Amino acid sequence: MSSEEIQPPTIPGNYSARKQNRWKSEDEDSVVSPSSSPPQHRKIAELSKDIDGIHTSITKFHVSPAQLYSTDSGRLFHAGSICICICGEPARGKTNLSISLCRYLRWLGVKSDLFHIGDYRRAKLGDITEDFFSPVPETIEAANLRREITDECIKDMIGFFKDGGQVAIYDAVNALSKERLELASTLNSNDIKVLFIESLVTNPKLLARNILDAAKSPDYANWGAKEAVEDYKKRVELVKPWYEEMNEPLLTYIKFINFGERLIIRNSRNEFLTSKILFFLMNSKIKSGSIYFARCSNNKLKFKADPPLDAKGKDYATKMGKTLLDHIAKTKGEQWYRNTQPQEIGSDLRQPAYGVDGSHENSLIVWTSTRQRTTQAAQMLKDLGIVVRHRSELTQLNPGDAEGLSESELAAKFPDEYEQHQRDPYHHRYPRAESYHDLAVKFEPLLYEIERMSGDILIIADETVIRVFYGYLMASSCDDIPSLEFPQDEIVKITYNAYANKAQRIKIDGVNPN
Repeated sequence: MSSEEIQPPTIPGNYSARKQNRWKSEDEDSVVSPSSSPPQHRKIAELSKDIDGIHTSITKFHVSPAQLYSTDSGRLFHAGSICICICGEPARGKTNLSISLCRYLRWLGVKSDLFHIGDYRRAKLGDITEDFFSPVPETIEAANLRREITDECIKDMIGFFKDGGQVAIYDAVNALSKERLELASTLNSNDIKVLFIESLVTNPKLLARNILDAAKSPDYANWGAKEAVEDYKKRVELVKPWYEEMNEPLLTYIKFINFGERLIIRNSRNEFLTSKILFFLMNSKIKSGSIYFARCSNNKLKFKADPPLDAKGKDYATKMGKTLLDHIAKTKGEQWYRNTQPQEIGSDLRQPAYGVDGSHENSLIVWTSTRQRTTQAAQMLKDLGIVVRHRSELTQLNPGDAEGLSESELAAKFPDEYEQHQRDPYHHRYPRAESYHDLAVKFEPLLYEIERMSGDILIIADETVIRVFYGYLMASSCDDIPSLEFPQDEIVKITYNAYANKAQRIKIDGVNPN
């Protein structure tokens, strides 16, 4: 083999590989979406900036924040096409599970989409009879409608795979064994692997909370709270006599009991993507609190500088802490704070994350980086007995040789680098620097920790860190994350919702936004 065929790297080490553009251009994109017109839910993110983008379709060559590489097919991990079929009686947290799983898979770069049977029903029908919700309707009309809506949804899923999608998440009751076997056969005949996840709830308190959440779904947009709950309870009772728990010997399935207390796995092939899904499920929990983000007081300090807070910084920390506590007290009442372990924990319950952190829905945990600008900002809260954890992963993005340089100075000193950064500010690194992509990959263990915690979390960090966390929770794109703005005079609150997360900005009075 001649020396002309293989050229040594211009610069030793992995520098050349790090500089290569691994990502497809948006000009090459084609939309990955169901073949027919998408249901109304896909337009939600366009209607309000306070609702996340998890329900919007993505493009074939869409690059996700924590995606490690790209392929010509758009599929990753040699996993092929997979349909995750969620099943379970009503009020078992199926939609919540579907959305949180889709959020995580998209974050990894897996081309995933949601197919809620309820969205297809709402798009097709107005007022419907109770008989429709029974797995075995008494009328031919209701049975035909159920079959028609199911067939349309399955057709769209198959179209999604043909357009380059990799994981479809099918959110439906799937009550009858014969229906599950038929669904698996149809998908297998189209070269699509099937993984069932059955959500089972034996905890009465969890079931009651799920019913309250379900009563806030789009089905009950104009209903009173009490009426919505009573109506949904009727749906639960309609399905209960007919539901057949999964025990099919030839199907691959996971029994997801009480939202992660226990998992039972059948016929797993131990593939990489399936293992990632399993690990996510082991850390998944129905959330009851919110995540708050507050910027550190001095966002312009050099990366290596770590001075203590000055008078201005201490004033900011006091006002930020008071604003947060006042807001939580207002929304949760006087008895909002409880940072102790519950008195009774059944032997079948898993241990809380990090001892007692996040083990109760009224707890508050504070995360900071190890820099003084963040640790000292949390001191007021720590003095009140609130648990504060320092996470080295929350250190701000390292700007490398670009630190302290203006736009014009960067363009003059690093013309090629500057041009690349303008094209892709998310993935590009200046010499000796980090990228937002590096932060996203580094944060994965913290995301698992957040997923398994209840209660409220406050993260005090640099703006670069907040951008990436916000991007995960609100399904922001790589194009959006570098330009997200978080003024110092605002606390950002993200509230978990079974259907979509919501963001709110809380003003801190008497603080300069910069």
